[in-house]
Amino acid sequence: MKGNYLKVVLFALGIFIVWVLFFGIRLMGYVDSIQRFGLERTACGTDGCSVPTMWLDVVWVAVMFVGPLLGALAWLIIWHVRRK
Repeated sequence: MKGNYLKVVLFALGIFIVWVLFFGIRLMGYVDSIQRFGLERTACGTDGCSVPTMWLDVVWVAVMFVGPLLGALAWLIIWHVRRK
């Protein structure tokens, strides 16, 4: 029983490490760009855009970065529950 939880924790840690290597570094660059230039310029570029478009861009980026992590962790939890 204890070995199963350890296995799930190690898989979760592996998923997180792979996520950081693929997406985390780019997410840090995105946050750095927001800090330097502001949210509107980072999301819309130098041409600018409307406020709803800017927020949709921000939501899209958040889903693209965080979605794979949440999806993989949800798959891991479902796999662990079904395996019991």
